[in-house]
Parts: sequence; structure tokens; C-alpha cells
Amino acid sequence: MIKLKGMPGSIVRCIIPEDMPAADFKSEFDKVRKHGGPILNGARIVLDFGARAISEATVPALIEEFVWPSGASVAAWITYDAVSQKLLKRAGLYTSEPAPAEESPCGTLVLHQSLRSGQRVEHRGDVIITGHVNDGAEVLASGNITILGRLNGLVHAGCEGKGDNTDAIVVARCMEALQVRIGSKIGSLGRDAEWWGRRVIVSVRDGGVLIEYWPLVKGENSAAAGAAKEETA
Repeated sequence: MIKLKGMPGSIVRCIIPEDMPAADFKSEFDKVRKHGGPILNGARIVLDFGARAISEATVPALIEEFVWPSGASVAAWITYDAVSQKLLKRAGLYTSEPAPAEESPCGTLVLHQSLRSGQRVEHRGDVIITGHVNDGAEVLASGNITILGRLNGLVHAGCEGKGDNTDAIVVARCMEALQVRIGSKIGSLGRDAEWWGRRVIVSVRDGGVLIEYWPLVKGENSAAAGAAKEETA
């Protein structure tokens, strides 16, 4: 069943279950439009597909059969499937979490899940992931990135296209990634480092990528800290 969830800034989130057969889309969206008509009419909506892949036929079908009849406007098409994100971007559709008109564009996106290979998250603001970021998954944020599980994939904090946010940080509960990006800086990491597999904070200091144990404890950082090998983007 498709669920409607209110968001700040009068945005309505349509959450499509990942296990829902695509053949049921039309009937399920008809139910949403029937029961949620007054809410949807004139509203900004987010179509949230989770990790589901989106086919080329899905987009025009939803626009014709749901978006236009409901009177809503789509603020974002959200999927963590990287191939689907490329497809949506080719069509000129917005694939990042929208910033409410009344609020700062630097809100925090919290995902209570792990990311598999081929999944990609982009967000204007901070990102917190309570699961793992596996090898082949990507997380891009204009702000900070916090991974409460294992970090194997690629993360890029401070990646807003305008400017170079080297004040952003990456926090990982278990650091097992070979590369971390902050702003325009790229740190190349090694499996033989003493902090491999440990809780770390990655930041940019004096123009270089620095890795420290997390949580930071005054007087104990100098021995734990290490500079990552910097690469040129």
C-alpha cells in the first residue's frame, strides 16, 4: 500500500513499497488519488521509491495517470538505484531531497538502512546513515556525512557544486573505505593504517585530509591522528 506522509514546507511524501509489483502501480495510485485528493491538489509531492529500480515506462505513466489528475507537482523523484537516477536526470527530473521553501536548504537526511552496491544517495545538507555503506554504493552531501555502520563505499562530503566546502566532515563507526572526498580534497586511505576498521572522523586541516579517532578526546588525538595520502581530483 502506498503511504502519504507530511513533510515540512507543505510537502507530501508518497512512499511506494519496494516489494510492490509494478503491475499494481496504476490501481494503487488510483486509490491514493481517490482518498487523498484534497491533500494532493496543489501540493508539492515527493515520489519515494526507496531502492527500487524505475523503468523508462514508469515515469510517463505516473505523470499521465497520477500526477496530472491529482493536481500535484512533483518536487523530487527519489530512488537509491544509481541506474534509475541517471535515467531520471536524463529526463530533467529532480532526484535529490527538496528543500522546503520556508526552511534552510541544509536539512538533515536520516536513512535507517544500509546501501548496497549500485545505490547512490545525493542530498543538499547533512546525511546520517544508521546502516552500512557497502562497496559500490555512493553518498554525496553538501554538508557532513555520518555512517553509523561500516563504510566501504564512496562518500563525498561538502560536494555542493557552488564553492568548496572543506569545513565538512565524514564520521564513520567502522572505516574500511580506500578513499574519502571532502570538497575538492581526495584522501587515499590504506588497509595497513592503525585506524582501519576503527571509529574515525575525517576532516580537512591545513589543506590536507586528516583522520582522527572518534569520539575526539582531548590530549589523545596526536598519537591517533594520521594524514591520508592526498590525490588530485
